[in-house]
Amino acid sequence: MNRSFTDRVLGGVCGGLATGLPLNAWTLRTLFALFSVISLGVGVVLYVAFWWSLPQESLIEDKTSNTLRVLLVLMITIVLVGAWGGHLAGALVGPADQPLLWPIALVTLSAVFLLQQVRG
Repeated sequence: MNRSFTDRVLGGVCGGLATGLPLNAWTLRTLFALFSVISLGVGVVLYVAFWWSLPQESLIEDKTSNTLRVLLVLMITIVLVGAWGGHLAGALVGPADQPLLWPIALVTLSAVFLLQQVRG
C-alpha cells in the first residue's frame, strides 16, 4: 500500500488507497471530504496520518504488499474513527468535562510521525 505517484490531487493518498480497494480514487476523495465535514476535521487528521504513514509509490520498487503497513493504516483508522464515535456519544471527556477528541487525534498523529521517523 503506497501513495500514488500518478493519480494524485494533494498527497496521493486516495489514489494509492484506490489501487487496493474496489473504489475509484474520486469516490475516496469525496468520502474523505464528506467525512472531514461531518466529523469537524477528523477526516483531515486521518488523511494527514495516512500521508505520513504511507510511502510514496516508486516506479522502480517491487509492488508487494506490506502487512505491517496495512495493519498500521487499519489501526490509525480504528483509533481516529473510534475517538470520533466516542466524542459523539459523550464518552470521551476529561476530568473537567473537556473533550478529548483532539488530544487523541494529535497523539495519534505524533505516533505516526514518530514511527515514520524511526522507520525511515
